[in-house]
Amino acid sequence: MEMNQSLVSVIIPAYNMADWTVEAVGSVLNQTYAPLEVIVVDDGSTDDTRRKLESFNGRVRYIYKENAGASSARNEGIRQARGRYIGLLDCDDLYLPDKARQSVQYLERHPRCGMVFTDIYFIDEGGKVMGRGKSDRRRCAGWVKEKLIVKNLIYNPSVLIRRECFDQAGLFAEDLFPPADWDMWLRISERYQIGYIGEPLSKYRVSSQWNFRNIDRFERENEIVLERFFARNTDVRKTLKNKAYARHYLTMAKYYLVQGQDDRARQYLVEALKCDRLDGMTNAIFLCFYVARADLRKRVAKTLFVNER
Repeated sequence: MEMNQSLVSVIIPAYNMADWTVEAVGSVLNQTYAPLEVIVVDDGSTDDTRRKLESFNGRVRYIYKENAGASSARNEGIRQARGRYIGLLDCDDLYLPDKARQSVQYLERHPRCGMVFTDIYFIDEGGKVMGRGKSDRRRCAGWVKEKLIVKNLIYNPSVLIRRECFDQAGLFAEDLFPPADWDMWLRISERYQIGYIGEPLSKYRVSSQWNFRNIDRFERENEIVLERFFARNTDVRKTLKNKAYARHYLTMAKYYLVQGQDDRARQYLVEALKCDRLDGMTNAIFLCFYVARADLRKRVAKTLFVNER
């Protein structure tokens, strides 16, 4: 397929969220940048997604496929895309009007960067802004794989990616669901520098707590991402591996704490300290677990329901 050198292709995987999908499409069509193509990959919806998208009068490329998950839908969109740049927007998230323009300009000014991401706004189910997801340029820009393996700093609707990155790093892993984006950012960061714009240019909807309802799968798939990264990067320092696993165990401790499974939370806090006994956050949470557990549970819940990665 011939590539348009200035075209931005925005891929929206959709599944049974017709109204939000229409809103997401509208936010892309309202961009200050052109040319754009919007590709909605309907992953087997049983609602009226197809009918509602007809209101855009052909300005959307609609692809229907049998349900196989968000990664499968993204991959199909990437295969069909004609643009040099690929944007990824889940059907319940939104672009702000200048998202594409600023992202393209950044990549044109920084040819060594394979992708760029931005800050985001968190919104609730009604679209009300709940807060801001903000990163630190010193931590985020450049060669960042060692930072990304410790903590996923990048939200899916904030990225713009050069098409060539998928040729080099491969497509999304279809056996992963919640951490599939983290796995992709890591593979790209092993080959390319990553850019960062310190301005919120997308909205990330906090709508359903899939991780809490599927905590065993969430835990295992995050472990798979870690295992695959260290299998590819056998030369990294042992201290980095310890820090990455310590953060994973700390995250799981937080989830179990919020669920009221205190024994499991304690177990994972101990594992985190075994990996990185000097980590200040883990030590603070471990202390609060014993002296102010109820307050800790409330504070952790607020972070997990908004911006825990």
